[in-house]
Amino acid sequence: MSKKSLREQEEQEQLSEKKAEILQKKSVKDLIAPSGIDASNIDHIEIISNAKRYARSFFVSTLPRMCSFPDIFRDMYLFGDINTSIYINPIPEARSQNELNRVINELETERIVAQDRGNINRESSLTQKRLEAEQLRDEIAAGYNKLFEATVISTLFSYSLEELDKFTKLLSTEMSKTLVGIKSAWAMQEEAFQSNLPLMENKINKTHTFDRRSMGTVFPFTTSEIGHPTGIPLGFNRQTGVPILFDNFHSSLTNYNMVIFAKSGARKVSYNENFNIKIISTYGNRKFSTRCRG
Repeated sequence: MSKKSLREQEEQEQLSEKKAEILQKKSVKDLIAPSGIDASNIDHIEIISNAKRYARSFFVSTLPRMCSFPDIFRDMYLFGDINTSIYINPIPEARSQNELNRVINELETERIVAQDRGNINRESSLTQKRLEAEQLRDEIAAGYNKLFEATVISTLFSYSLEELDKFTKLLSTEMSKTLVGIKSAWAMQEEAFQSNLPLMENKINKTHTFDRRSMGTVFPFTTSEIGHPTGIPLGFNRQTGVPILFDNFHSSLTNYNMVIFAKSGARKVSYNENFNIKIISTYGNRKFSTRCRG
């Protein structure tokens, strides 16, 4: 081995030793942290790095009475440059029973007052709520259900304050379509931002109560990317604009069967035994169809 190669090998060893020393001295927080963060503003924070970024954190303030999976929090997962964290804590059964019994007594008292005043609509609404609370209490007592406390926090990022304000209004509008209310963590941006980091520490504690069924609608078990690299074009992804290709003989599928659900009047695709594809579209009372070989 030549002197030059020996010298290069020694330099690489010294460099690796220096890197090891740096990694030992610094924690994970120091390695992933930006150059600096300005949290002096009330409604946003500034992330100082190679390119300055602005961030604004939100928490879910109101929830709908009824919801469907997976539409309730979809925009908070797929809305551009956004991070969302969910803190879930199970509530003990004894505490759940006590709180539900208290709620049932309060609802019954309000129902009696509404009945005495002749307010039929409020009496009917309170009766329905009391029956639902009693049903939930019985399910928890039988072990079929469980209550959870959950906090939903999101942080929206942008490279300019004007874009951040525009995206904030757009996100609030999109979330209102599913009757979900979000609020900016006013004067708590630093705590909300830290709560949305992978540190498992909830610092704002804006909780909502979910049961087991409603808790299942929170998890984003959907993806915006569907289809295969090759196959038959079926349309375009409305979220990304990417064409959707489906290969019913792809190795990732267990068989070549396929079914498509859609509302009346939507375009559907059907297969027959000869692997012909039939694209059906309707316009008023007229129906148009196109056939092509699969």
